[in-house]
Amino acid sequence: MKKTTILGLTAALWMAGAASAAPEPPALQFELVPSLWAAGLSGDGTLGGRAVDYDRSTGDLLDHLEAGGSLAGKVVFGRFAIGGQFDGYSLSTDALKVDGRPLDGRMDTDMLFTELAAGYVFKGWKEGQTFTVAAGVRHAHIESDLEIRGMGTIRRQQDRLDPMVILWPTMPLFPAKIEGLSLTPAFSIGGGGDSELVYELFPQIRYQATEHLVVRFGYRSIGYRTEDGDDELDFDLAGFIAGVGAAF
Repeated sequence: MKKTTILGLTAALWMAGAASAAPEPPALQFELVPSLWAAGLSGDGTLGGRAVDYDRSTGDLLDHLEAGGSLAGKVVFGRFAIGGQFDGYSLSTDALKVDGRPLDGRMDTDMLFTELAAGYVFKGWKEGQTFTVAAGVRHAHIESDLEIRGMGTIRRQQDRLDPMVILWPTMPLFPAKIEGLSLTPAFSIGGGGDSELVYELFPQIRYQATEHLVVRFGYRSIGYRTEDGDDELDFDLAGFIAGVGAAF
């Protein structure tokens, strides 16, 4: 009996020592991930008094997508987090209707999105699980050229700055079998600045391949509802996004 007790105490002390020796998460964490974003563009609006419907799915991107990429960064210090993202997108589409009927024309769209946010990190109910609630701003620079054969070109440029509320959860996936794999979606909603509504839905998976190498893959959707005089835009960008970056 005494021998069993001594062995039990020894094992408990050994496990306690091993736990205390386990490395704690660093107080300062930094991540920077460039990504390629294959997004389709769809929506409708009014440019120069002309009603326009446009749709270019992700299946057509190889012929029409000129550029689509993202650079995301995040810094976590204790319970505080700062995140930023820059997106560039350029697409040319002839799948459009003007004033309700198909026309021989083309719309070229260039978009630049810049977002900066800061928030607080809450611990979840499981080990490794966190929920970051953040507030920030997003700036959108949108240029649209609508060319209608025989009727000329309508050019419009918009700059939109809107407040955003953002949720960044982190939930480990199969921690007992795959170390470093987690679900890290992003959800945000805003508007009330220069836009009526801005939103983002971004389910993604993060994999810590090595100590400093991070792989991310997901499906990202950004939506805008804007109005500026006679010009209105109601569009969605949605498609797969994948990136490889560094974490420290």
